[in-house]
Amino acid sequence: FDWLSESCGGKAAIGIIGGGVMGLLMGVFMGALTDMTPPVTIIEGKEVPQAPLKEQVRTTLRATADKSLYWCRQFAFITGVFGGSECLVEKYRGKHDVWNAVVSGCVTGAAMQA
Repeated sequence: FDWLSESCGGKAAIGIIGGGVMGLLMGVFMGALTDMTPPVTIIEGKEVPQAPLKEQVRTTLRATADKSLYWCRQFAFITGVFGGSECLVEKYRGKHDVWNAVVSGCVTGAAMQA
């Protein structure tokens, strides 16, 4: 698999796949920590009844899936742009030093803002 890690496209693809997997894991973790309690528990002096367990589980799983996809897209984008731009900067400069990562970080931040 040397050919994959030698090309800029291959490095970007590895970053996208790895970032996507890590984003999914992060999303599951963050989704599990999401507070699903209703913000208002008492209306006009009466307690609001809780939803049935099946509905609570469905809502929690849906929120977890949404968080997972969100983090997956974000991590895949960041790692793909960073890996690809770092490789391109290194090829352009012809040097392998810390400034490649610095410039690539700036490019990634600009791409996230755009």
